[in-house]
Amino acid sequence: MARPKLKFYFREPTIDTNIPITDGTVKIEGFDWEFVPNEAAADAWDCGFAARVRACAEAVPHISIPAFPNRKFRLAYIFVNSKAGIETAKDLQGRRVGIMQWDNTAGVWARGALQHYYGVDLKNIDWLAPRVTREGVAEGIRIQKLDGAGDADTILDKLLVEGKLDAVIGPNILRSISVRDPRTRRLFRDYRSEEQNYFRKTGIFPTSHIVTLKQKFVDRNPSAPVALLDAFRRSRDIAFERLEGADPQIIIYSWMAAAVAEQRDLMGENYWAYNIENNRTVLEAMTQYGHEQGLSPTRIDYTTLFHPAAAALPGY
Repeated sequence: MARPKLKFYFREPTIDTNIPITDGTVKIEGFDWEFVPNEAAADAWDCGFAARVRACAEAVPHISIPAFPNRKFRLAYIFVNSKAGIETAKDLQGRRVGIMQWDNTAGVWARGALQHYYGVDLKNIDWLAPRVTREGVAEGIRIQKLDGAGDADTILDKLLVEGKLDAVIGPNILRSISVRDPRTRRLFRDYRSEEQNYFRKTGIFPTSHIVTLKQKFVDRNPSAPVALLDAFRRSRDIAFERLEGADPQIIIYSWMAAAVAEQRDLMGENYWAYNIENNRTVLEAMTQYGHEQGLSPTRIDYTTLFHPAAAALPGY
């Protein structure tokens, strides 16, 4: 008898925690993988966390598992024009700040940090975006539509370089930053120390993605959530082994294993956990920020996002 196929859409298939799945090393118990090109064709996908909050608020029939394959601190993704006179987070108040769109997950995390950690009034910023919707935006937030050719990063980077924007908060590193254009820089010059201190004081390690299934697929295949969580845990463990093991993969950084050990010292042995218990702080923060920023009309109970059997699966 043929095994059922689980059609999975990877938004970012080359992330190291995903590669053991996409390269065929990790199988999913009881199912065959089929990788599809878009969310519409998928039974499950690595959903943007902010999109998941909005979908929950809109009662879309999705169910998640506590697997978070993409996590990034987002203070390093706040960029400024070098001549704008912005030296601290509070200097962003009263300025023209570009974003991709309001409900982008990276932006939600960065704005949450600005508001709660640095005391920035988000309503006292002139927000500008290439993609503007009226839904999912908190009352009192002003967003102006940006025109321009190219993708959102290209538009925002060009305006930042030209000084037509004072700052940009984005999900990706702008090209001018990557090529070290002196006309732009990160807000936090020593962003590594800034983000480490942020974690020490808040315990927040932002999650970009949350693995999510369509409820109708789970109804037909009730073992899928636990099987999928087990596969993602094994994939994550292999990713760590490939960096720290006896034959580490070759990358262009000679001390990666030492860097991982340093991160464990700061954040704990299981800092990349795929369970509920080790992620309560970050789950509480995202649902709080999502509500405050207008993605959900009320604050979502984060436990309702998850499939009960997957949430109860022992281990991390």
